[in-house]
Amino acid sequence: MSQNNPPVSRSRRIRKILAFSSGSVLVVATLAGIFGFAARNIADNIKSLDVIDSPQSVSETGPLNILLMGTDTRTGQGGGFGDETNLGGNGRSDTTMLIHLANDRTTAIVVSIPRDSVVKIPACVKEDGTAITERTDLFNSAFSLAGPGCTIQTVETLTGVKIDHAVIVDFVGFSNVVDALGGIKVCLTKAIDEPVQNGAGISLPAGIQTLDGEQALGLMRARHTLADGSDLKRIERQQELISLTIDQVTKKNLVTDLPALYKVLNASTSSLQMDPGLADLDSLLTLSTSLSSMGSSNVSFVTVPYTGTPDGNHVQWTEKANELWQAIINDTGWPPKMVVETPTEAPVVETEQIDVNPSDISVIVLNGTRRAGFAGATSDYLKTQSVNIAEVGNASNKATEQTLITHTPGNALKAQLIGRLLGISNFAEDPELIGADVVVILGNDAPESFSATPSTPATTPEPSVTAEPTAIPAPESGLFCPLP
Repeated sequence: MSQNNPPVSRSRRIRKILAFSSGSVLVVATLAGIFGFAARNIADNIKSLDVIDSPQSVSETGPLNILLMGTDTRTGQGGGFGDETNLGGNGRSDTTMLIHLANDRTTAIVVSIPRDSVVKIPACVKEDGTAITERTDLFNSAFSLAGPGCTIQTVETLTGVKIDHAVIVDFVGFSNVVDALGGIKVCLTKAIDEPVQNGAGISLPAGIQTLDGEQALGLMRARHTLADGSDLKRIERQQELISLTIDQVTKKNLVTDLPALYKVLNASTSSLQMDPGLADLDSLLTLSTSLSSMGSSNVSFVTVPYTGTPDGNHVQWTEKANELWQAIINDTGWPPKMVVETPTEAPVVETEQIDVNPSDISVIVLNGTRRAGFAGATSDYLKTQSVNIAEVGNASNKATEQTLITHTPGNALKAQLIGRLLGISNFAEDPELIGADVVVILGNDAPESFSATPSTPATTPEPSVTAEPTAIPAPESGLFCPLP
């Protein structure tokens, strides 16, 4: 992931994870009809999260705002995964998504909030009654310093959006789900040996193997002995591993194996915390029913509009973010609908050459391969060419054969310029594309490194590119090799 590392983030990946989560709710409904006590036991697993004032049960209609917080708390992981020193006992909020469901429940907006956003944290009261003062800090410090209630208060203060419900899920839950599944199969291109003192305490050979929950969690936590040791690279690896897990859950067809299904649902719900208004089984089933007609095409995935800080280490929200919050508050949808006026006179056809500059283009880069870190390396190269990177993540299909560049209507020249920089000539227009002018979906045919190609299609005017091409280093990973 790039510096805007929200889990995001990664619109297609997020869509898949959310689909799996909502699917679990639907399965609970099925269980309720087959053996009701089991469904009630599963709902009872969900821990209560007392952070919403006067939480209300979910109704079938009405706008709804749910804050989803993913935390890397190490509670229960043992010494092999570190302790909670300097985490305030809460862990760090690695992933935060604001989910807005429209009044009629036919559309939704999912907003990823970068954890390294520099924002104003309001004064908050901890669970023990002590307070933290208002401060300018990184967004995820609200959670680590004063807990989920402070994260909710921060979001509401910064955005003006009222949070109706809250959900927390942690990494320990991932470990439990892997064990409930009977392990997760991976293929590693190299052996991993990270001592306990470095944080993960994981030792794995190269090749195909089945990881248990503790090993899978260790692989997610490993950092110092892999790649450049940065948290950004670790986040990329976590995304790859979660993607592998979801793929294998899907293939198991658990609906036909009720004992296995109950075991997985029991493990997954045991890692969740929800406010009482949402955790109630009736609310979960009502929410599931109200969303039954919502297709993925009606969900807008977006990262808070941002720009880099002057030091280049963090991000800060732009004025465009205020438009996003108002769209959520007013329930008007996102992106804003454009009003196109029909001209009364025939437009004048310009015959002059149209120049497209890399700095005029916003690009989403998605990794459609098993080369972990490939999207990040590609985006790093595009940045050297002055291209604006809107988002970096994983495509839902991790076995994409042919690299594809899609673009919004009217932006064919921008797509062709990106194609020239990457040496790619496979283009398609996508009228439903949001969040950027161009999306690059990397496939297995993509080279290990990119450089700008000197040739220009005959039908395309020569873009003005001043920067010299720079090769992308081979991606760190190759850590995950394709499974047979």
